[in-house]
This record gives sequence, C-alpha cells and structure tokens, in this order.
Amino acid sequence: MADSAGTAPAAHGAAPSGSPGDRGATVASVTQSFLGLQRTVRRSKARLNAAAGDDVESATQGLLHVVAAEGPLRASALASSVHSDLSTVSRQVAALVSRGLLERQADQLDGRASLLAVTGAGRAAIAQHERGRQAFFDEVLTGWTTQEMRQFAEQLERFTAAYDRIHTAWMDERVARSQPPAEEAKPEEGPHA
Repeated sequence: MADSAGTAPAAHGAAPSGSPGDRGATVASVTQSFLGLQRTVRRSKARLNAAAGDDVESATQGLLHVVAAEGPLRASALASSVHSDLSTVSRQVAALVSRGLLERQADQLDGRASLLAVTGAGRAAIAQHERGRQAFFDEVLTGWTTQEMRQFAEQLERFTAAYDRIHTAWMDERVARSQPPAEEAKPEEGPHA
C-alpha cells in the first residue's frame, strides 16, 4: 500500500531515510505495531481473567503493588491511584484483607479512618508474582542479546513517556474545548478605567 506521496511503506524494522513519505510510513508502522501490542495484551488479560475465575490474587495483584509502593494509604487514595471507583476497590480490599494479604491500621491523623498496609503474606505474594513475571519476560525475550534488550528497554521507556505526555496534553485540550467559554471581564466604565 502506498502513502499519499506514492511511496511504499517502509518494511517493518526498516530505518527511516528522512523523507516525509518515509516518516509517515514509519509512523504508520509503529502505530500498527502498537495497536497489535494492545490487542495482544487485551487477549492475554482476557485469558488470564478466564483462567483465574475467583482467584483474588490475580484480580487484585495491582492493588497489592500500589499499597506496597505508596502505602499505607486509605482505600479512597488507593482507588484514585488505580483509577477505579471506591466501591470496586473496597470489595477487592475486603477480599485481600480476608486472605491476610492486606491489613487495616488506625490512621494516626484521623481516628475515624483506617489505612491499608501490606502484610508479610502480602509481601510474599508480591515477590512470588514478581518472580513469575520475570520468568515470563525472560522467556519472551529468548534469543535477544543483552544489547538488544537494553536498546528495546530504552526505546520503550522513551516511547511510553512521550505517549503519556502527548496523550495527557491532547485530552486536556479536548476537555478544554468541550467547556463553555468563560465570560470575559468587561472593562470598567468611568474615570478610573
């Protein structure tokens, strides 16, 4: 398929030569690769969720990681951190507490509130999950040299940071455009204007 300049898209992995047509084709190739990665991740997540059934650990592993990294913290702060609603997080937290992976501690600043903290069993579950994740990616990267993995990690970090920055700016602009314009202040009338 040719782009608007009539050039064929760059082969997957080909370096751009610098011409505008090559850049457009290369950006399109990156876009398609990214969309393919998103589809693969969604399929993987669906398989994981189907296999997990009622497995609390697989459904709430992210909560444990956040509490370990940011905690102790309130359930509302945890919900905000994982971009979920409080009722969903509260159900997941209750399951983690009942399994002994999280515990509630008194909030020293507000006696009416409690803070969530990871227990020793929770830290062990996180460590086991991390070992499994490391083994999975070690297998995914079989055949890659150490240099290739370093380069990929650097480029992926760069891409992720740019994606987050640009997506945030685009969404902020979209929200701003959807807001009604603020009323402009009218100049004061009279001798002091």
